[in-house]
Amino acid sequence: MEQSEQAIAAALLDAQAKAQALFLEIQERQLIRPRATEGEINRGVYELAEDMFGIRRYWHKRIVRAGPNTLAPYDENPPDLIVDEDDVVLH
Repeated sequence: MEQSEQAIAAALLDAQAKAQALFLEIQERQLIRPRATEGEINRGVYELAEDMFGIRRYWHKRIVRAGPNTLAPYDENPPDLIVDEDDVVLH
C-alpha cells in the first residue's frame, strides 16, 4: 500500500522531532565526553533511543567517530578510539 505525500511528510517530521529530542538528551546526559570510547558512546546512544522511543532496529549502521576516525569512509570500521580532553565535539 502506497502512502500519501501527507503521511510521508508527517512521518518525516515525527522522525525529525525524535532526533532533536534524542540529541538534546544526549547532551543533557553528557554521553559524548572525554575518556569515553566511540563504542561506549554508540552503546549509550543506542540504549537511550530504545528507552525514549523503543527504537531497536536501524536501516543503516550507527557510527560514532572521534579524532582521525572522522576521516574514515562509511564502509570502513576503524579501531575504537577514546575521545580526548582536547577533542572538539560538535552537536
